[in-house]
Amino acid sequence: MSDRSKFFYWTQLQTQDPSSTKEKNSDLDDHSIISIDAETARLWPGCAEFIASQSLFFLASANWDGQCQCNFQSGEPGFVLVEDNKYLYFPDYRKNGRPTILGNFIENPYVGLLFVDFQTKISVKVNGKVTILEKPEQLEPFYKHAAYRKAVRIIRVEIEYVASNCLELPAEENSE
Repeated sequence: MSDRSKFFYWTQLQTQDPSSTKEKNSDLDDHSIISIDAETARLWPGCAEFIASQSLFFLASANWDGQCQCNFQSGEPGFVLVEDNKYLYFPDYRKNGRPTILGNFIENPYVGLLFVDFQTKISVKVNGKVTILEKPEQLEPFYKHAAYRKAVRIIRVEIEYVASNCLELPAEENSE
């Protein structure tokens, strides 16, 4: 088992029962993107492909004062690009007068992304640090990808933590 203390605060670790969590997730060990011990700063085999196959992800950010925002980003499968299993890129088209997330990126560049496949109930969460790419020379290499041709900027996330999640809902308790 990995040293979970480097990824979680002690209060978070106190709320987890390691034996029941491992038992609950043991059936996921054989899936190509799932690894109970894969709490790492790089994507593992199969994970990049999983991310690239998704048409949306949830994005959490916070400003300097800790006020959170949660939004979703969407596009055709493949709109999130992966580089060296260490960086994720996605286009930003925003000119809608609601720059909350971009402002958060400037004040506090740390973000959380959640990629979910609702059919298989598999998800991957990624925490990382944002860099906003806006200069023409930064954008130009991405224009070969259709999803990036109209982007006003590109968001790069340097992966600091990645882990698989289980979407299993708790069993309904008998009310009798």
